[in-house]
Amino acid sequence: MSIEMTRTLEQAWNARLHSGQLERIHESALRLFYGPGEVHPRDPLASWAIDGYGSSLWITEWEGESAPASVEEIRKASEQVYSREGYRGAVVLRRPRQGIPEMPQLLWGEAPPPSFRVVEHADGHVMSFEIQLLEGRHPGLFLDHAPLRRWLCCSGKLAGRRVLNTFAYTGSLSVASWLGGASEVVTLDLSRPTTQWAERNGRMNGIPVERSRYLFGDFFEEVPRLARRGDTFDVVISDPPSFSRGKKRTFSTQKDLVDLHELLFSVLSPGGVLVTSINSANVPWEKYERDVQQAARKLGRKLKLLGRIEQPESFPSHPVNPKSRYLKGFIFQS
Repeated sequence: MSIEMTRTLEQAWNARLHSGQLERIHESALRLFYGPGEVHPRDPLASWAIDGYGSSLWITEWEGESAPASVEEIRKASEQVYSREGYRGAVVLRRPRQGIPEMPQLLWGEAPPPSFRVVEHADGHVMSFEIQLLEGRHPGLFLDHAPLRRWLCCSGKLAGRRVLNTFAYTGSLSVASWLGGASEVVTLDLSRPTTQWAERNGRMNGIPVERSRYLFGDFFEEVPRLARRGDTFDVVISDPPSFSRGKKRTFSTQKDLVDLHELLFSVLSPGGVLVTSINSANVPWEKYERDVQQAARKLGRKLKLLGRIEQPESFPSHPVNPKSRYLKGFIFQS
């Protein structure tokens, strides 16, 4: 079994190598293997993903439908393939279908520093991000949003514009917005530690204190507060979790997209740009767009589609596993 796994990981590496995705690999971040999209759902590797952050690996397991490869099998195969490519160690995180994941553990090789920097290159722009592999349950950078970061920093649509980044996590989309020419960036997240992390990322990328604000609070409380004050933005960004529970309400992308977008439109300036994305294989494109359009009509907005947000090449989809294509989004002018 380990020989077959090794061969599968090698094939994924070579596919990225031939497409040019592995340039500057040991200073940057990239998904090196995406099990749900690269192998059949019944394959033991279908529940695993491997990301490279600098010279360290972040290996994730989800509970799937079939019996997954064991951690020991993953250890052997990943060490054999990636150590010869210059990776010095690997951290593993196991995610149960329900409940909180275990804390990450060193799987093989050298332990990464508590925090370190990776960079992302996009058409002449260089974005820097703080990464933590052993301190929490996520490294701090969503690799599937690399195309959106590229659009924000390289499209020319943000020059001189005020930006509100909601559900901001560690602020990578705020960084991309600033490098794209935004005049001011307001970053909102529910977690105080990740809001502080976003502020560190902002400083690392040269966002001046006077051109940035970092708000710690619930979207469904803070955005209405901004709207009541008449505080509007030229660009509003939304990338909510599939499900969250706040102090006063729960949120689900399957049920609450209309309410969510009504609030987004309430703080979007006339003619402004809405950037909306979700991580939800269970919400079809058609329903998603229908919900956004319904919210726009309620507030008398007409939408012009500027683009769609989809997964990058390093997150392929498998023809018999539609859930492997989970990321979707729209860029509208209103």
